[in-house]
Amino acid sequence: LVFDVWEPERPSDQLPVLLVHGWGASSSYWRLTAEALSQTTRVIVPDLPGTGRSQPVATPQGMHEQTASLSRILDALGIERVQIVGHSMGGAMGILVADAERERVDRLVLTSLCLFTSDAQRKFFKVVALAFRLSLGLRKTPLARAPFFAERMAARYFHRLPPERELIDRLYQDFLELDAASANACAAGATDPLIDVAAARLQAPTLLIACRQDDLMPVANVQFTGNLIPQCAVHWMDGSGHLPMLERPEEYVRVLRAFLTPETDPNQRTPTSVNLFSPSI
Repeated sequence: LVFDVWEPERPSDQLPVLLVHGWGASSSYWRLTAEALSQTTRVIVPDLPGTGRSQPVATPQGMHEQTASLSRILDALGIERVQIVGHSMGGAMGILVADAERERVDRLVLTSLCLFTSDAQRKFFKVVALAFRLSLGLRKTPLARAPFFAERMAARYFHRLPPERELIDRLYQDFLELDAASANACAAGATDPLIDVAAARLQAPTLLIACRQDDLMPVANVQFTGNLIPQCAVHWMDGSGHLPMLERPEEYVRVLRAFLTPETDPNQRTPTSVNLFSPSI
């Protein structure tokens, strides 16, 4: 289990921030966010088991195993109080951690995450998840290496494709290297009704960041999600798809700082990488 620790350039009394990436990715897309927030607070950015540098895994790592890994990271660092920023499925994991460890999680930010309003929506998501599983099976074919294939996938996540081709390639490489069994287990766990139960009894103040051009999350469910979670504020972002930390990074960081940390000046930062061995993974 590998994670980066960004130590603050100017230490303050701000609580540490844990950034949790979503399905099909690794921690790589958090870099700009981590650089900005680590001006005044410690930032922890893991590659969840079965993704990025946290491979290989001995057994598939589903939602609950991933959530336990997050708690192990906090234990290893001796962090008693933390703020969690979760993106997409990483937001669902943040909900589960905040529910299980209410005395530990001070604040919670959910980005590009909507909860299901009905069993019919859960069934539809399972169909979508099947399509993702089929795409995982194509990774070793010549088709998967065609440039247009990466762009087609990226178009689902972005409102406008970034001009930097290397960004698309890096995100696509994360997908190509996923542990398929863990990815499938996480996708299956995303429909677990216990996530809604946990969300409804959250005690930490919560911010839900929703993007109007997000084609992956049903924006019609945003208000339902905000109403279900106690002490939840909703912030809408325009001009972004599923990845606001990449499409609108400056605005995204401003929103986070307003909720988590005071305004600071950005600067280049370098993290310390940690490899946390766990015999259960």
